[in-house]
Amino acid sequence: MRIMILLVLTCGFASLVEGSVRLRPAAASPVSYPAGCTGAHKPASEPFCAVGTMDLSDVFKLNITFYIFDVDDPTKSVYFHIELATNGTEPAGLNITGGGSAKVVEKEELWGAVVFAVTISADTVGDGRGKYDPATGRWTADIEVHADAQADIFGEDAIDLPISKVVTVHNGPNYDIGFDALFKETTGDSDDAGISIAFDLSLNTKTGDLFTWELVGEGQLHIWLDPLIDLTPTVEVVKKEFKLPI
Repeated sequence: MRIMILLVLTCGFASLVEGSVRLRPAAASPVSYPAGCTGAHKPASEPFCAVGTMDLSDVFKLNITFYIFDVDDPTKSVYFHIELATNGTEPAGLNITGGGSAKVVEKEELWGAVVFAVTISADTVGDGRGKYDPATGRWTADIEVHADAQADIFGEDAIDLPISKVVTVHNGPNYDIGFDALFKETTGDSDDAGISIAFDLSLNTKTGDLFTWELVGEGQLHIWLDPLIDLTPTVEVVKKEFKLPI
């Protein structure tokens, strides 16, 4: 069985609205994790790369791209680009874009009778301009996410599960930055054959620290073909807390 999940994250990137801080690289220093990685090639130590620039002037600016790489082609990736500003502990702007496509997981179960893969893709939509909400003190920008789960059983393309949702990225007070996308969906016949998925894709700062982030891509599938198959394989893309060098 082969499961293909096409996760299409759509996001936009442009100048911020009037009255916000315009995010431009000025007196910025390069940052990366793992050290020296780029978006051109998968690093040896991690399935992802975070690379960009950081400006530690009075208004802090971070211009950073997170790449998650393909398991077959180390030069292929899906990326999420975040450009943000903070003034002290208060948010001052947010933009986000995305692009690319990568097969981030491929596994076999039951000696190859069941094969599943996860492909994540991202697209920029609209101008991606963040908006400020004075009620919450947050800047937010929406990302439209599409997922397609395809199941193969004994080499047959048996089940297809499309998913779509809108995810909100935020830049909040006290360096609360990131997004959480949780997908839960089921298709098929509960008495015959089907597939369900619970998948979390998230990227967030940790413990109110601009320099410490956690990237998570994980979940679980339920694949069944009565009476032959009843599997609950895990989907593990990445789960990593890391610190950007200052």
